Amino acid sequence: MKKKLLVLPLIALCLVGCNFGPDYTPVDPNKETINVGILQPVEHSALGAARRGFEDAINSAGLKNKIKIDYRNAGGNDADLVTLAKNLVDDNDINLGIGASKALLGAQVNAGIKKPLLFTAVTDPVDAGLVKNADNPSGFVCGTTDANPVEAQIALVKEFKSTATKVGIMYTQTEENSKVQSDQAEVAIRAAGMTADVKTCSNSSDIKATAEALVADGVDAIYLPTDNNIAANMNAVKQAAISNNVLIVCGEENMLLEGGHITLSIDYYNLGKNTGEMAVELIKNTKKPTDYKVVAVPASNCSYVYSSKNLSDAGLTMPAEMLANHSWTNVDDAK
Repeated sequence: MKKKLLVLPLIALCLVGCNFGPDYTPVDPNKETINVGILQPVEHSALGAARRGFEDAINSAGLKNKIKIDYRNAGGNDADLVTLAKNLVDDNDINLGIGASKALLGAQVNAGIKKPLLFTAVTDPVDAGLVKNADNPSGFVCGTTDANPVEAQIALVKEFKSTATKVGIMYTQTEENSKVQSDQAEVAIRAAGMTADVKTCSNSSDIKATAEALVADGVDAIYLPTDNNIAANMNAVKQAAISNNVLIVCGEENMLLEGGHITLSIDYYNLGKNTGEMAVELIKNTKKPTDYKVVAVPASNCSYVYSSKNLSDAGLTMPAEMLANHSWTNVDDAK
């Protein structure tokens, strides 16, 4: 979910141009109890799936009785995110940010701490300032990216409705990963011969109004990146789209559980599990953070997912040819 990072003015100056150096403070594998901190900016399905995958990877490695997990959730509050990050950095041997890694990094830099720091649900860790080079990272930070196949997701609009001419994009102003995906989507929309209509929201209270503004502009579809704020409030977008039979294309499949229509999605549980496997090697000191490149999940490993119920609520039906062209999963079948 991906994700998603929040803009935190208090730490921004610490991150720009920092040289973290190759050194870091490794975990002592001989400690009786190893404390692992986990920080999320908000609660929603994708980030929760990543957390379960991370914890399952640790438990399956035989570390369950040795690990004490300290999970914190900021509930969408930027100020709380900063405070929680500081507490986790002070109290734990290794920390994971699930869409909240920038807050943890800022806390560690400010405190001069170089404990291993893992990230996941981050679209562009280089742009976010977490690593300088995805292929050759340095310092004490490593992790996995949830960079989604934006171009292939935008292609779903034309496949669903060949006459589509305008696609709306909406994202939360403070979520940097969402801005990255929005820019990519704009390029893909123009390349497909359509017009992009981009609008932003500032918090959960204006999501519905932003979606309604896109609908009023006459968009054929709305594209939603893996935006934490919007993912936690999908019903607001759903209700706005229903009024004019507007298709909702989402950045990942969990956004379909509460209102989205179709997507080509990565699996956040497996993303978290991969990150957990990295954590296990760091805890056992068989690897160090600089051993890990940041690798995106290829589109060929993603899944086509739709919600027949949400489509029906919006007066839409999956085209038969589109269903035949791909192997689809209907999220409503699992309910």
